[in-house]
Amino acid sequence: MWKNVTMKQILLITDGCSNRGSNPVEAATFARKLGIAVNVVGIVDGGDLNSAGRQEVQAIAEAGGGVSRIVEARQLAMTMQMVTKHTVQMTIQQVVNKELRQLMGTDADGLPPEKRSDVAEMVDKLGDEAALQLVVVIDTSASMHDKLPTVREAIRDLKIGLDVRKGQHQAAILTFPGQQGEDVSVVADFTQQANLVDLMNALRANGGTPTGPAIEKATRMLSQQLIERPANREDDGDGDMAAYVV
Repeated sequence: MWKNVTMKQILLITDGCSNRGSNPVEAATFARKLGIAVNVVGIVDGGDLNSAGRQEVQAIAEAGGGVSRIVEARQLAMTMQMVTKHTVQMTIQQVVNKELRQLMGTDADGLPPEKRSDVAEMVDKLGDEAALQLVVVIDTSASMHDKLPTVREAIRDLKIGLDVRKGQHQAAILTFPGQQGEDVSVVADFTQQANLVDLMNALRANGGTPTGPAIEKATRMLSQQLIERPANREDDGDGDMAAYVV
């Protein structure tokens, strides 16, 4: 069932509200329609996001079918790995539950405890073996200046975590705003291996926060290899993201 299946995710790292460009919630909604999960980590340093920032972080993740977390800078590395793994498992669980409902009239929660344990073990195993394409989208607006050293270290740790997975993976890194006045810069695409020198040069805080355009760029990168969704297929409304990945 999972052979030749690739999970596709966007991992957005930000410390505030979008203030330039398209609506990030609408961008995340479109990504989800293509089977791309959008996770968001709101990063704080000795304080907290204001209410508008917190609401936007949560709204983007909800619209994108992903998860959101608000964390202090020191928790960033662990959180990035956790949300990436959790979303893969969540996607697999959704598909498994759909199959169970069709075959047995119930999802995993309705199974006897011993069977439920077997399903959980299978989901965990598949989560480690499924192929993954990930675009990390990093806010490099002026307010992120003091947080960027922590982001660099978290990217390094995330790469180590991806390398120990059994499943194949590809990762790309975007920053917003771009370094030459554009909304988004591509630090590394799927054909490149970003190293710490690249990141040190690229992650420089400046300008505003065009979150929507950054999500749109990540979506375009991930959707280039998607199989076109059949025209006669209807959305069953159960958040079955894996139905659209290849």
